[in-house]
Amino acid sequence: MTIFYFIVALGLLIFVHELGHFIFAKRAGIYVEAFSLGFGPRLFGFRKGETDYRVSLLPLGGYVKMRGEEAGDSGAADPRSFAAKSVWARAKVIIFGPLMNLFLCLILMPVVFMIGRAEPVFLKEAPVVSGVRADSPAAAVGMLPGDRIVSIDGHGVRVWEDVLNRVLLGPGKTVRVAFERDGRMIEKDVDIGELPEIKGGYVGIEPMLFYGNEAKIDGLRSGGPADEAGLKAGDVVVSFAGQRVADWIDLSMQVDRNGGREASIVVEREGERIPLTVTPEFSEDHDRWLIGITKDRKSGVPTIVVRYGFFDAIVAGTKENVKLVGLTFEVLRRLVTLELSYKVLGGPIIIAKVSAAAAASGISDFLYFLAFLSLQLGILNFLPIPVLDGGHLVFLGIEAVRRKPLSVRVRGIADQVGFVMLIALMLLVTYNDIDNVWGIKPLLKKLF
Repeated sequence: MTIFYFIVALGLLIFVHELGHFIFAKRAGIYVEAFSLGFGPRLFGFRKGETDYRVSLLPLGGYVKMRGEEAGDSGAADPRSFAAKSVWARAKVIIFGPLMNLFLCLILMPVVFMIGRAEPVFLKEAPVVSGVRADSPAAAVGMLPGDRIVSIDGHGVRVWEDVLNRVLLGPGKTVRVAFERDGRMIEKDVDIGELPEIKGGYVGIEPMLFYGNEAKIDGLRSGGPADEAGLKAGDVVVSFAGQRVADWIDLSMQVDRNGGREASIVVEREGERIPLTVTPEFSEDHDRWLIGITKDRKSGVPTIVVRYGFFDAIVAGTKENVKLVGLTFEVLRRLVTLELSYKVLGGPIIIAKVSAAAAASGISDFLYFLAFLSLQLGILNFLPIPVLDGGHLVFLGIEAVRRKPLSVRVRGIADQVGFVMLIALMLLVTYNDIDNVWGIKPLLKKLF
């Protein structure tokens, strides 16, 4: 079913994107030779008028083939070709692909809020500290339970969601945190740390560190140390290397401190305590010692389903889209400035897993994931990279200024460079996906 939901999610987003190009190509009177979902050999389809509507073998994309679109295309002299149309007409054809993706999330997100989506209760609560983890950045500056966070770097925060949005994307940064204690305002510079367990920045006061944080194993990496040692999903870790385990984060820290030495591990399974031994392995990606176990961070966290009326859902959906746009650009900025690693990126394998998990959680979560993915697709396609829509818009902008297009040779070279960049990025994120899901070394051992 994972593959099914992946095809549904990606197929819908590609269809909407290419439909934008197709509609405005037809409106401009451009000869459209093919409208394809997927790349590669044609599987099936039908012809209507001049256009071949087809489904192709590889589902990781799609295209609208217009006469005279490619640099050096022999059909460019045709008055109905893409190349023969005005700069503005061609720009509209290009722009409305990603714009259709942005339009889709404007439709889907309000629907999500009308249906209702389960969210952790604490996200909408005032950011009052309920606990501070020992040896955490918050503990280092003297934060205490009961402190109410007022602002971060001068930006006011009303609820925990505001706090987490600023902390999770800021590993390695130092932020100025203002908090209220017994009627007094206190300001401290806090160095945001990083915990792989919560996949982002961490200061030690986050509610998810205290809700649903039991040391229960929800998943194991196939062929990893825990899998080889005989641990199973559903096991609750009681002790590690002779030390009692308080929670999931405590377990993670104990494993890392243990290093590569063999260690005893006691788990509770169906009411019985089972002693096992495990040898952690070092992960260069995470720069720490791991045993290859994962946790569902939603497990045990109190949630609430809030449903909105039609107009309130439009307002809430719009605000959510604006928030996601801001987060997307923040991630892009940090990737470009090397503040974030490429390892935060997800490729087709992660998309497949997340789409299946979202579908399993319910229609609301699946639609939210589709809206989020559509937003990313729309924004990323506007990036000024050759081969992407943004790159083509750059070419048109240069043509408008020069009053003539760039040479076929220059455009061809630029497209080849852009294609190589995209292929390299796809290979990188796919490698990252495989390593996150199965682990590269265990997979290579199985294959070879």
